[in-house]
Amino acid sequence: MNNYHVYEAIGRGKHSTVYKGRMKKSIEYYAIKSVDKSQRSKILHEVKMLHGLYHPNILKFYSWYESSAHLWLILEYCVGRDLMSLLKEDGRLPEDSIHDLAHDIVKAVQFLHSKGILYCDLKPSNILLDENGHIKLCDFGLAIRLNEIEKNSRDMVLQAKRGTPCYMAPELFKDGGVNSYASDFWALGCVLYECFAGKPPFVGDEFTKLAKSILLDSTPDLPNNPSDAFVDLVNSLLIKNPSERLSWPELCEHRFWRTKLTSVSLPPQHAFSNMLHLSAKSLLTERNGERPSQQSTPSKGRQNNANDGSSSKRKKIFETPPKNSNFTRKVQVKAADAVTEDKRKVVQNAGKDINILRLSRLAKLNLQREKEKENYRIPLPRECENNAEVKIDNIDMELDFSEIPEDDPSDETDASENPAICLSEKPPIDNSIPDTRATENDLSQQDATCDICVMPEGSKKPENDSHSEKNEIGATPSSVYLQRMGHRSKATSAADPDTESSRISSNIFEVFWHPTDLSVKPVMPSRKGSKTSDAIPSLSFEVVTASEYVKLLPEQLSALNTQIIHGLNGSPQNSEKIIKYLEILSSNSDAANLIMNGAIMLSLVKMLRHPKSSILRAQIASVVGLFIRHSTYIETELASSGIIDALVHGLRDKQDKVRRFSMAALGELLFYISTLNYTVGKDNCAAESPSKDKRSTGWQVSNSLIGLVSSILRKGEDDIVQLYALKTIDNICSQGEEWASRFASHDVIENICYIYKATNKQESTRLIAGSCLVRLAHFSPSTIQLIFERLSIKDTASSVVKGSQPREKQICLNLLNMAILSNNLLSGILRHLSTLMDELVPGLILLIEQGNEVLRGKTLIFVALLCKSSRRWFARFLCNARLLSAVDRLVKEKDSFIQLCMETFVQMVSSTVPEILETVSGDIQQIMGGKRHGFVASVTARNNTKNTYDLFPAILNLLGSSSFKHRVVSSQVLFQLANLGKLLESPFQGRDDFQITLLRILEAVTEESSVILNDPKIFTGRILPGLATLYKGNKDGDARFLCLKILFDVMMVILSDTSDALKNDDGQILKALKVISEEHFLPLYSNFIKDEDPIPMYAQKLLVMLIEYKYIKISDILHLETVSECFEFLLSDLSLANVNNVKLCLALASSPEMETRILSHLQVVRRIGNLLEFVNANGMEDFLGSTLGLCKAFLLRSIGINKGLIICKEPALLGHTVFDRSLDADQQCCIEDISDLSCHMSAFLELIGNSDTQIADLASECVVLLVKAASREATMGLLTNLPKISGLLERLNEEASMLKLVRLLYALAFACKQYLSQAMILSISMADVMRIEVLLSDLKNSCVPNISNAALNLSTELQRLPRCV
Repeated sequence: MNNYHVYEAIGRGKHSTVYKGRMKKSIEYYAIKSVDKSQRSKILHEVKMLHGLYHPNILKFYSWYESSAHLWLILEYCVGRDLMSLLKEDGRLPEDSIHDLAHDIVKAVQFLHSKGILYCDLKPSNILLDENGHIKLCDFGLAIRLNEIEKNSRDMVLQAKRGTPCYMAPELFKDGGVNSYASDFWALGCVLYECFAGKPPFVGDEFTKLAKSILLDSTPDLPNNPSDAFVDLVNSLLIKNPSERLSWPELCEHRFWRTKLTSVSLPPQHAFSNMLHLSAKSLLTERNGERPSQQSTPSKGRQNNANDGSSSKRKKIFETPPKNSNFTRKVQVKAADAVTEDKRKVVQNAGKDINILRLSRLAKLNLQREKEKENYRIPLPRECENNAEVKIDNIDMELDFSEIPEDDPSDETDASENPAICLSEKPPIDNSIPDTRATENDLSQQDATCDICVMPEGSKKPENDSHSEKNEIGATPSSVYLQRMGHRSKATSAADPDTESSRISSNIFEVFWHPTDLSVKPVMPSRKGSKTSDAIPSLSFEVVTASEYVKLLPEQLSALNTQIIHGLNGSPQNSEKIIKYLEILSSNSDAANLIMNGAIMLSLVKMLRHPKSSILRAQIASVVGLFIRHSTYIETELASSGIIDALVHGLRDKQDKVRRFSMAALGELLFYISTLNYTVGKDNCAAESPSKDKRSTGWQVSNSLIGLVSSILRKGEDDIVQLYALKTIDNICSQGEEWASRFASHDVIENICYIYKATNKQESTRLIAGSCLVRLAHFSPSTIQLIFERLSIKDTASSVVKGSQPREKQICLNLLNMAILSNNLLSGILRHLSTLMDELVPGLILLIEQGNEVLRGKTLIFVALLCKSSRRWFARFLCNARLLSAVDRLVKEKDSFIQLCMETFVQMVSSTVPEILETVSGDIQQIMGGKRHGFVASVTARNNTKNTYDLFPAILNLLGSSSFKHRVVSSQVLFQLANLGKLLESPFQGRDDFQITLLRILEAVTEESSVILNDPKIFTGRILPGLATLYKGNKDGDARFLCLKILFDVMMVILSDTSDALKNDDGQILKALKVISEEHFLPLYSNFIKDEDPIPMYAQKLLVMLIEYKYIKISDILHLETVSECFEFLLSDLSLANVNNVKLCLALASSPEMETRILSHLQVVRRIGNLLEFVNANGMEDFLGSTLGLCKAFLLRSIGINKGLIICKEPALLGHTVFDRSLDADQQCCIEDISDLSCHMSAFLELIGNSDTQIADLASECVVLLVKAASREATMGLLTNLPKISGLLERLNEEASMLKLVRLLYALAFACKQYLSQAMILSISMADVMRIEVLLSDLKNSCVPNISNAALNLSTELQRLPRCV
């Protein structure tokens, strides 16, 4: 893997993660799949299938690697996603797209079949799309070769059945059903149906409902009118009888394809043919009214139900053509009437042919096994035995229907990262002890096959009745360890619970423990079975399978046990065969319970004490251990049998193998005993076992026995025996303080630490030793000091970031977290870790980004503890943007442990902020008093642990994080920030850098309006006045800008708040705002307006807002200098203007306090007109209203405000002599250059037609006022725009804009009158005049008096115009 760069994760599964990767020194990208080693056998199977498959529609496989923790597959990188994701987004696909998709799928499946490979898992999630829309089949974990199916069929070995039920063919649900070309075709039909309809043809929320639908229901009609050819293809693929389903030649020649597919040579399917032959024979027997002589598929171990004759009849399921479908495929049948009758009978009795409930129980059993093995972190609830229903959570859900699922032993050997080139290579097997379950090598490397979570107090193991009702599945769920466990949380903290720090420590101590930290693993290794070695050995008496054994009647059971005991006491060869038979029985927990608490176990214990040979002694110890492991309860009477003494005797044997199995068996027994002290609650689905009443007595574990187990950990002991001893201690210590304290001695800890550090030990042994240390420290906190007296803190911390095993990282994080929580070790831990800061910070952040759920959560707690305990760690972590980004991304994680750890992380870090601010404040005061150097000096003093300069930027980063933004800021923090701002009023060394950070923190705080509104008094009373003071005389432009911006943001939020919250408290907050406006803002406004950009813009915007809310009066700023500064923007580049400039000028021009003389003196009317032209031409809609308002304000002042307002409402008064005399304007106060606006008459006319009613209304008012204020110039402007006016009149009439139409008519009439009265020389187009007269002829007849009068008035004035012009 050193040859690849691994980038972001692009997909995650239950056991795997897919990353985008690139080969070093190349531009080739790959999909790099990382898989847990627990899935080793499945991955090797997939690799074998993919090896040598080269086809454009099959995902390319390049290589695979094995590291100590994972298997890595190097695969082709597909840019597109899978088909299932596409269907979730689009719902369904068009038929044309389905054609191209189906064509690619068929070519890929045809290639596989030509190679003798059945895909067996065709579904949308396994169909990838590349950048060109072509498909790639992936995930060959369920694929199988035809020769393997045939070999299993010949050897009468049970076929392993796995699949996704929604896409499984009907024949696969029955006994003897095998995968075939036809079953892949069925899945193809389901996929095509789903692509078109948006869901598979057969669905159900429970397995039994789904299976019955697949077996009995007709194929639903395709919606949305598909083509006949497509309907025929889908229906032909979804025929329930596999012999009638489409064949390859028919599929290749089907009329749905635009381009026919080429047929290829295909291997024969002997197993499939045999299945069809048996089905046909069964059908013939049923037709003749006879009982079949045998099952469909003979298999040893299957139970025939002799009590139900009808259910033993084997029938074949056929299917009639789907209802209402356009089924055109010809099917040749003989004796049509008889076959039709057969079909009817078969459909009616299909439920009897296939035991769906049995399949459901098998699937549920395997799901439970998988949960116990792979998802042991979650305590599993017990369910009733008769509740065999499996919920179908999603259509992509895969189920396992195998009776004996193959376990993947966890491989934790220290494998090197070498490419696995030879796929057939196997390690040598040591068979020196016949029929034992594991070789020495395997025993040393094999960890538990399943991890089981410690159940909470109150859990109970169900009763197993050996003579319960005979079910088709004899074995109960393999949940022995789960049933045994009880856990009482008696963890104590070394800290004083009365202090705040100890309370926090206690809470964290509970948070960072994950269920996997206290999971237990069987001490006894799994029996290594295989399909051939599971065969029952030939004995002198008749034997039964494990499922049959538990169903025997008492007298039958007693007789068989007697024969077994007699055989055990016979010859060594016969004893070995019987022990092998007992090993097979031990895998069934019901059978294990019967034998464990019966005479056979007593005989085995006796033989263990007085064996005939060392080989036999090892085998007996092994089988005893297996029975202890798989049994769910052990009667206390067995305690008096001497079983403990026998195993202790075996532990002292000279033969290593005897000692190994004796230790494993003793470990299982001791762990079982350790669970008996806990109260077990009642299960709702089973009665309590009578044996439970005696659990508290009988078993005694002496200190000498504890000492014997502990002594095995000393140097020089056999590695495998030590491994089993460690597993024993590891399991027992999970049971709480009472048991952990019995192993918490100096010698035990010293020996475990030695094993954990030893480089010559197997990786699995070292990890179990580390787990022991964690559990000892968990339940006996005082031992953490003993542990780190023997372990290096630096090495432990380095293993967190450099270790290859996730379990090792988890162990080290647990130890370090507990060490930091220990008051005695805190200072030493921080001192040692500080030397690794440069290495740990990026490493821990990477672990938070890419680790698994457990590691990410624990690393968050570790980082939080470091930040809480040390300022230096706080600054280094929280000044790193990667950490906060990673934390913010974790919000989307659904894992409850991550969420709990993240909440704790945020809470701990947030609670540190007030302490840091208090520290910073104290440091500044010391600097000001000359007792410390300033922050500038501290920047270079990185080794100074008292440096607080870096802490402030860290707080700023926290406020930029979505996870912390709402948690960091509190009333206390705001008060502290205000105090820090007060300190900035006095100079001190490093003040300039510090003030910028403080202001940026305040800026980040004010981004959330809720923060301001929750504590407005702090802002108005302390922070805002301090900002105004800080602005004065400040030489830093950035600081001045931030002061004004924060002032603006806070005041805008408070003023914009419409709630009544700010009006309470006698309006003190609003009064404070007025004081700030008058005493702090206004005195600085002249400075603001002259400052560098963008300060003037913010100042003007704030001034406008304060004027609008009447916190500032116009009279407060009415002096020539201020007014000139407000209009100054008109003299510069208009593209740089902002709307607040215009709004401020409008406020000044509209204010009654403003003297017209001052406005006239500015001589800016032409500039205002230019601004109007500019904003109109550039579509600056937000400027139009303010600019037109400014024009109107100047026009009103030119003719008199009262007169102007009346004319706007009553435009008929234009030119009315009496009206003009009654309201004469003060000519001394007129705007001298108002006539300059006439140059822009065209713009006013254009804006009258604006779609915004308010804009159009303002423009029409300006036209009326302009012809009154500058009659001559406005008249010229109007009469030269007659074409535009004629179009405008027509449009206004259509829109029924009465007032705007009336204003324009009277304005034009007044202009015509002025033209004649002033004898103006102007060229007027008579064609335009006549066009207007035509429009007026209609307007004069208007039912609205104002319009008709205005039209008549204008018509009269137009008639007076000379015709010769």
